[in-house]
Amino acid sequence: MGTRERRRREAESRRQEILDAARKVFFESGYGGASMPRIAEAAELAPGTLYLYFPSKEALYVELLLEGYDILLDRLKAAAKRPDPPLALAGRLVDVFLKFAKTHPEYYDIIFFLVHRERSGGWEGSFPADVVRRARAKEALCKDIVAGVLERAGYADPAARAATLDAVWSMLSGVIFHFGADPDGERVVRRAKELILAELSVRSRT
Repeated sequence: MGTRERRRREAESRRQEILDAARKVFFESGYGGASMPRIAEAAELAPGTLYLYFPSKEALYVELLLEGYDILLDRLKAAAKRPDPPLALAGRLVDVFLKFAKTHPEYYDIIFFLVHRERSGGWEGSFPADVVRRARAKEALCKDIVAGVLERAGYADPAARAATLDAVWSMLSGVIFHFGADPDGERVVRRAKELILAELSVRSRT
């Protein structure tokens, strides 16, 4: 391995260590409680070294936001490729969403709740427009997969399909937010899935 390749790998490894530390700090302390010095400390780096890789806390947050969307997107794609009837596929996509929240709570929090909990205007007004566009594009790719299954399930009208997609997306994220840590959370989550699939079943028969 040449010197240039070794340095590239070392830089990429250091960058990933910083992202791992930032994810942990954001999840444990919230967006407002996180800071570049705290993230540097968690990564066992001097603050000056941290700034060589990321110029700000916002840049780190967005990088993690996009990483989280990529994980969710890959899982939705894999589930949607199965040659199942639309209703079965819809159930699989719901399961993917719920499992993502359970197995990657840090990413889920960063995508759906972290900044929204602390800022009434959400994160969009606090980040550059090009960053918002990148994040929204990732979200749209995830939703497009779900929209394709809804279309196959009988939602031919684009407006009805979009409204149903937003309702399902909001219901699942809201149930997880309010009941994820509750002892009865699993029961409520299962019931939300049943209601979603019941609605889709009615539409698929019409």
